[in-house]
Amino acid sequence: MKTVILIPAYKPEESFVDFSERLIARGHRVVAVNDGSGEEFDGIFERVEAMGVTVLRHDVNRGKGRALKTGFGYIVESEKDTDFVVTADCDGQHKIEDIERLIAAEEENPGAFIIGGRFRDKSVKVPLRSRIGNGITRLLFHVATGIKIHDTQTGLRGIPAALFDEMLKTKGERYEYEMNMLLGLRDWGCEYIELPIETVYINDNAGSHYSVFRDSMRIFGQILKFTASSLFCFSVDYILFIVFSTWVFADGDKNLATLTGLTGNNVFVTLLESLSLSYICARVISGTLNYTLNRRLVFKKGTKSSALKYFILTVVIMLAGSLLTGLMIKYIGWPGFVCKIIVDFVLYFVNYYFQREWVFRKKRK
Repeated sequence: MKTVILIPAYKPEESFVDFSERLIARGHRVVAVNDGSGEEFDGIFERVEAMGVTVLRHDVNRGKGRALKTGFGYIVESEKDTDFVVTADCDGQHKIEDIERLIAAEEENPGAFIIGGRFRDKSVKVPLRSRIGNGITRLLFHVATGIKIHDTQTGLRGIPAALFDEMLKTKGERYEYEMNMLLGLRDWGCEYIELPIETVYINDNAGSHYSVFRDSMRIFGQILKFTASSLFCFSVDYILFIVFSTWVFADGDKNLATLTGLTGNNVFVTLLESLSLSYICARVISGTLNYTLNRRLVFKKGTKSSALKYFILTVVIMLAGSLLTGLMIKYIGWPGFVCKIIVDFVLYFVNYYFQREWVFRKKRK
């Protein structure tokens, strides 16, 4: 398996020279991208270039994401026999032994996306900023995607050749690019493996460009869009319910239990008592609107089968919401609007999970 080590570098320190020298000495092919570091750093890049490192250059600083894309573009065009690319930082935080462990893992699992994860070594004191930042993004990332990755901030990653084109198409010019790369794993449908690596911090990780708010919002964006879509359609649903029950069906809006002539104290009758013509008509319209918004803006995918799946899910959620609300009102005695808020809050997460994992899930390649 032929591998290239891709290193984006912006104003690197002397440690970058030592790091490059050891990589070359161990027989690795190395491509570094000088991301507009300035003339004062030309000497460092000239020294690593003399060792055998391929140096690509940006005239001005364009961001880590663009530097990685420049590297992948060069590899696709000029290193066409490459099977695997390992991205590593230039500041010395990644051990060569760990880089080689990622390569070995790829040889055992061809085509897998390999992640070098930190924060598992309890003997290492992790800077508070890194611990909090990664903890928040790890939780949000899992909620948004269903993927469990311990270290979402690591720059040590192994990308198989099958994903090189995806790397060039992934959005982001700066640090958001690395997060977007992980967010793309679901759509690409490739296997991913996270290996624990040695945790090395230089100057208490003072050079980190991670922003808890910025990166958390990037991951949370899909959930926020889903929430906005749900709240908007929730409002439409209630407005239509009022309109239908007040004017359209003012003289003939019966609940289904009455229409079917069923009486009693069982669960089925409780469900039918919660469903009326106004409720059903409002839910059909708001549900159609919600599907369109989620398909176009939230999950950005959808087929004929997804429309059928959404219809089935909507019916199940509607019946479950009506039943649970009716049971809480009957047996707990709480006000109806309180019961509905509690039930809808719980079903919101259920609805999001099944839309993500079933309705709009893209088939694995």
